[in-house]
Amino acid sequence: MDKLPSFGRSIDEVLLPTFGAYEDLLKAKEEDIRSVRRETHSYGPNPRHVLDVYFPDTQPATPKTVLVFLHGGGFFAGARVNEAYVGGLIFTNIGRYFTSKFGVTVIVPDYRLIAHGAKYPSGGEDIKFVLDWVKESLARREGYESINVVLLGNSAGGVHVTTFLLDPAFEAAREDLITEGGEGVGVRLRGAICLGTPFHWGDANDETLRAYLGEGKVFENSPIGKIQSAIKQGAASRLPNVKMLIMISELDPQLLFDTAEEFKQIWQGGDIEIQTLKGHNHISPQLGLSTGIEREEAWGVQVAEFLRSCTAN
Repeated sequence: MDKLPSFGRSIDEVLLPTFGAYEDLLKAKEEDIRSVRRETHSYGPNPRHVLDVYFPDTQPATPKTVLVFLHGGGFFAGARVNEAYVGGLIFTNIGRYFTSKFGVTVIVPDYRLIAHGAKYPSGGEDIKFVLDWVKESLARREGYESINVVLLGNSAGGVHVTTFLLDPAFEAAREDLITEGGEGVGVRLRGAICLGTPFHWGDANDETLRAYLGEGKVFENSPIGKIQSAIKQGAASRLPNVKMLIMISELDPQLLFDTAEEFKQIWQGGDIEIQTLKGHNHISPQLGLSTGIEREEAWGVQVAEFLRSCTAN
């Protein structure tokens, strides 16, 4: 972590040096990270719809807390397992950390990227498919009859989380998971975390943003664009009543701080907290878990505290 400030703040410039800085730390914990129990399942109609489930060593009493982690990658990159880096320990390290430290079941899905035909709101659709799988498959397992779900989206993954939370296309699916009773009984959406998430992109209008969000719709389909649309249409009262945590790394680009504050101010009725991850940059939080280093893993404790606050009642 001490090396991170010298890498800068731009995501492009910190990417490779940050991966390099954490390689030996993760390799030193490889045996422990790989000891986590993992199952792989299909969760939807597209070949990309594959998820890993990480289970705690000792199952806690019901209800179970399930953390769904959506990786980043700018809509065009990323996978649930990065085979090219330290033998695929990413994102198994996240599964190992939360299962072993806090007894939380962790789901890490692949979702459609631009190369697979992804186009807004496909990220929200893929989250819905994951949550359908939780209801139809995981909830039928012994001990998982009652499940509290929290979504954790990193960067572009956080944009997909907000799509599911804010786009009217998913209103019925959200209500089914938030309201007790009905078809979704036993599986409740309790909270959402956006880690290093842009809530809009300022003046940026590059090819990747246009390819995913749509020509002329980069702002309209941004998280702030969707919340403004709901308010303008008088639909703010129908937005989901779930706790939300926005986590920004101390060395993240300034745009992420600015747009997070803007998002919180606009969604006046939202239960939103913003926290800063000390010492981290845009890439390092996901790499720091399961290193056994207290400073690196401090943000994981913050997440665990949020999970407890979401499921306290």
